[in-house]
Amino acid sequence: MNALKNLCITFLFFLSSCSNQENYKIPIAILTPVTHPSLEQIEKGFKETMEAESPGKYSFTTYNAQGNKTLMRGEVEEIAQKGYSLVFTIGTSSSQMTKEVFSKKALQTPIVFAAVNDPVGFHIVSSEQTPGGSITGVKELLNFNKELELVLNFKPTIKSVLLVYNSMEPGLTKDHEVVKSILKDKRIELITVEIFQTNEMMHKISPFIEKSDAVLVLKDNTVVGGLDVLIKLCNQQHIPLITSDLDSPGRGAAFGYGVYEIDFGIEAAKKALLILEQRISAGNIPVTPVSQFTFMVNRNAAEAQGIDSALLEKEAFE
Repeated sequence: MNALKNLCITFLFFLSSCSNQENYKIPIAILTPVTHPSLEQIEKGFKETMEAESPGKYSFTTYNAQGNKTLMRGEVEEIAQKGYSLVFTIGTSSSQMTKEVFSKKALQTPIVFAAVNDPVGFHIVSSEQTPGGSITGVKELLNFNKELELVLNFKPTIKSVLLVYNSMEPGLTKDHEVVKSILKDKRIELITVEIFQTNEMMHKISPFIEKSDAVLVLKDNTVVGGLDVLIKLCNQQHIPLITSDLDSPGRGAAFGYGVYEIDFGIEAAKKALLILEQRISAGNIPVTPVSQFTFMVNRNAAEAQGIDSALLEKEAFE
C-alpha cells in the first residue's frame, strides 16, 4: 500500500515538474529612463520581434525610472538581484548605469542597449566592432547639420534658435556644442535654456521664447517628456518647433528629423536572439547603427507655428 502511495506521489511530482517546465518563460528585463512615445516604440519593436521569432518563449518585465536617477539605480539593483537571462536598456543613462552596477557585482548577465549615440565615449563598450564583456547594442547616429538645413528651406529668415536641453543627460552637452558650432557657421544666434525636470520647463523657457525664431529639441528624454509645453509656447508665438525624432511631429511639433524608433528595438532584439538562441557572447556581437533618416513635416502644426503654407508642399521625405 505504501509502495503504491509513494508511486502516486512520485507520478504527481513528475506531472507538476513537466507542467512547470512547459509554463517556464525566459525572463528579460527592460530598463527605460522615462515614458514618451519614442521610447515606447523602441520597447514595442524589441518585444514584438522577440515574440515573432519565438512565440511564448520569453517574458518581459519593464522598469521605468520616470526621469529619476535615484529610482533608476534602485531598479538596476533589483534587476541584478532577480537573475534575468538578459537585460535590454534604452538610452545612454540606463545603459551606463546597468553596465556600472553589473560590473561592480561581477555579473555576466548579457546586456543589449539601444539608442546610445557614443557607446565607446561613454565607456559602455570597449569598441564598436568587438564590444567585449557581456554587452552589445544598437548605436544612434545624429546629423544636426542636415536637420537644420532642411528646416531653413521652410524658414530661411531664422536668425536665432532656442535650444532647450537637460545638460545632466549623458551626451547632450556634446550635442549642444555640435549645434552651437553649426549655427555659428550659419551666423545664427544660439539661445540656450537648461532644464532638469519637465515641471520647470514653462517658467524657464517663457522669458526666452519671444527672442527666438525657432526652438530646437535634441534626443532629450526629459524635454521630449514635456513636449506639450513647448508646443503650446511655439503655437502662441508662431515659431517652429524642430525635434530630432519622428514621433514628436505627431504630437504637434512642426518638424522632425530622425529615424523610426521602432527600428532600434527590432535591431536590438536581433542581437538578443543571437545571444539567447545561438549562444553567441554579447561581447562578440558588433555594435551597429540605425541610419535610415527621414524628415517629417506636420502641415497643421507648421502653419500654426508660422511657416508659410506655400512652402509646405511635402509632408515627409527622406
